[in-house]
Amino acid sequence: MSETVPPRPFDDVEALTWLRSQPDGRVTASAAELGRQWGWNRMRTSRRLKMWEVAGLIRRNAEAIIVTPSVTPAVTGVMPAVTEPVDATGVSGPKAIRRSGTSLRLAAFIVALALAGVSAAFSIDGLTAIFAGAFWPVVIMGAVLEAGKLVAAAWLTEHWNSAPSLLRLVLVAMIGVLMGLNAIGVFGFLTRAHLDHMASIDLALADRTADIEARLAIQGRTVADLDRRIAQIDTAIEESTRLGRPLGAMTIADQKRRERAEIAAGRQREAQALGSLQIEKAKIDAQRRRAEADVGPVRYLAEVVGIAATDFERAVRLVTLALVVVLDPMAVALLLAAGVHARREDPR
Repeated sequence: MSETVPPRPFDDVEALTWLRSQPDGRVTASAAELGRQWGWNRMRTSRRLKMWEVAGLIRRNAEAIIVTPSVTPAVTGVMPAVTEPVDATGVSGPKAIRRSGTSLRLAAFIVALALAGVSAAFSIDGLTAIFAGAFWPVVIMGAVLEAGKLVAAAWLTEHWNSAPSLLRLVLVAMIGVLMGLNAIGVFGFLTRAHLDHMASIDLALADRTADIEARLAIQGRTVADLDRRIAQIDTAIEESTRLGRPLGAMTIADQKRRERAEIAAGRQREAQALGSLQIEKAKIDAQRRRAEADVGPVRYLAEVVGIAATDFERAVRLVTLALVVVLDPMAVALLLAAGVHARREDPR
């Protein structure tokens, strides 16, 4: 059979007419060869041949295809000769399935674009942090590369069977590299978001903690000094009494009573100030624990998988990696799924 490329793809009637025009209405060819002869892809050719065989329009013997004598050029297709099941709403079965498939394909396409947009935004933001000296060039480059990746994936889905093997290999490799670059950018973005949040909290609390600890140390020394002075007065009185000089002890007590009272009053004020500082430090510690509680679920998850509770930064990195692994690949997978579904519904 000599192969000629038609100026336009055949419709079903023209394809059946071509089969009937062969010697004895018989041709020996594969679905791929017939597809090239009719301007179809292999999938559409295989589907049509199966439909025609079920409808009794052709017979197949190995690779030989024989047109039955009842086929005439007036044949308009297989579907009118086949009774279609009708559901309760009056919509025929294939039409209802086609409508449902179209909605599912549209949903997959929309979600794929949404995931791709989010992934691209995160990735470009992360890459601009890595290459901070060329903000706008990196933004433009990242946007064009993301668009190119999606277009390449869609093109491969549409032309996988007809594309040269080398071109398929190159495009698959490029898509893989771009997905890896996207993963790096997304990981950088999410990691920076976490570290910025924790660093802002740590810096604010560290400044307050250092101030409070310095004031606590000074206040503690002040209170200790007052305690020492009060203890000296009491020791002097006790020493005079122990040496059998009660009159001297009374004289010392008289002289030091006012001084001791003033020192005791000052000590009470300083002790209250010390207590206030300790309360403020406790509040700062509570704020730090509250900030750490933001990643509490991650910490518990880390314990489940065997990571120490104190190493919650490692758990955060694992969660970040999980997000990176599913975000962009899910967008590409849904785009491919939508394209494959469309090809199955319309094999032309």
